[in-house]
Amino acid sequence: MRDPQALARRVEVGKRLRELRSKRGRSQADVSRSAGITQASLSNYETGKRELPLSTALNLAAALDVSFGDLMQVPDIIVLRDSKLGSALRALSDSPELLESVLQHAPPVAAAS
Repeated sequence: MRDPQALARRVEVGKRLRELRSKRGRSQADVSRSAGITQASLSNYETGKRELPLSTALNLAAALDVSFGDLMQVPDIIVLRDSKLGSALRALSDSPELLESVLQHAPPVAAAS
């Protein structure tokens, strides 16, 4: 039995994907080629017929020049594709003492205006 919330989310993401592609004036063929998938797959993602894998979503976001968070409508999400940076951030989040030490030695950050 299918989860209706998962299906609704899949359809919502598909609509967002189509909207972002259309706003940029790009064809399915062009975007799918840039993302390394078939046009049929992109069509299935846009209509919500298929679940969008994470790796494909990242490639589509890059092909459309949008953040992964914007594509998934989760603006607070940050995706790190650099494994060394990801490992460093994981170490900092796992060790409050290490994070505090880094913050104490970091130069002050200028306030945004």
